[in-house]
Amino acid sequence: MDIGVYNSIDEALFEITKDIKPLYYIEPVNREEEKKKFLAGKIKNPRFRYRGLEYDPKKTEGKLKALVIPKGRLRGIFLRKRKGLLMLNKIIENRQDSTFVRGMTIRAHGKPSRRLVAFAERLLKEIPNVEQEKKVTSAAMKRTFERALGRYRLTDWSVKLVDKRLTTVYSSVKEITLSEKRKFSESDRISGVIHEVEVHVLRAANGYEQPLKILATGLPGYLPTEEGLGLYFEELIGAMSGQKLRSNAAKVIAVDSVCRGLTFRQAFARLKSRGFGDNQAWELTLRAYRGGGYVKDHVYLSGYLKVKDFAQKDGDFETLYLGKIGINDLPLMRELLRRKVIKKAKYIPRFLKDESFSSKIKAG
Repeated sequence: MDIGVYNSIDEALFEITKDIKPLYYIEPVNREEEKKKFLAGKIKNPRFRYRGLEYDPKKTEGKLKALVIPKGRLRGIFLRKRKGLLMLNKIIENRQDSTFVRGMTIRAHGKPSRRLVAFAERLLKEIPNVEQEKKVTSAAMKRTFERALGRYRLTDWSVKLVDKRLTTVYSSVKEITLSEKRKFSESDRISGVIHEVEVHVLRAANGYEQPLKILATGLPGYLPTEEGLGLYFEELIGAMSGQKLRSNAAKVIAVDSVCRGLTFRQAFARLKSRGFGDNQAWELTLRAYRGGGYVKDHVYLSGYLKVKDFAQKDGDFETLYLGKIGINDLPLMRELLRRKVIKKAKYIPRFLKDESFSSKIKAG
């Protein structure tokens, strides 16, 4: 199989990916001001503002549409990748247009199923809410991540403190960003290394070892597997607290609220009725309603369930570490491995090589 015909397309998409950062552009710049007014009852629903664009989405759209993708075994992957980037580009351009953003992100990530919502509701009933003590500074968390990167000799990756709330891994620029104002719990240190470094970073680092960079930035539809791996490994290692699972169940409820057309205030009240405090309910609601309703967070819990099922039926995690791929991509990846078009993963989490960890997977 000659994948060389895709090199120029792969490179072009990789360069464009560096500009298309939806989580960066839908992070409200006035979140704290709106939070104070909202919690004080001075406003019914928050009105968010967003940072200005640092690229021209119209030009980017033109570049994407102008790409000619050759026929071949991988044509479908590149067509879907381009389509996904066009959608993300439009979401960034139209952030704050709730109807547009909600519709487009539902097309991209789907809605939480009734079964998933019911499972989330059951978790919220079974796990009592306990607010964890958070004393670990962002600077300490940064050092934790840097040490983890060092253990895998990933010296070309960096960790930066930034003025935004969420921890994000930007594979296209080999960077992890952490909120400079946020504090973390001790359990966050362990789970953070597993999730951000030993899943997000290592899968991307392996993708960079392959002949096509699309394996580093992500094949279409890889996200549920990506986030599911993080939660599943956290659980097996004993690093996923009940509160983490509860939080991911709440994310499903928040996304379901967006899909139902509820207002921010209604979604907030829905989470409050499930036992969350003001700060917790605000953060969870904000994640689902940022940018006008960025529907994505249900993939954490749905991906977790899919990965648990995969562990019992297949369990070939090393092949999942070839790059940022989804479980559904495994047949193609195995074919490419057999033909020696791609190579085995170079970076494997240390716990996957541990026999006791392997026995936990088999035990289910």
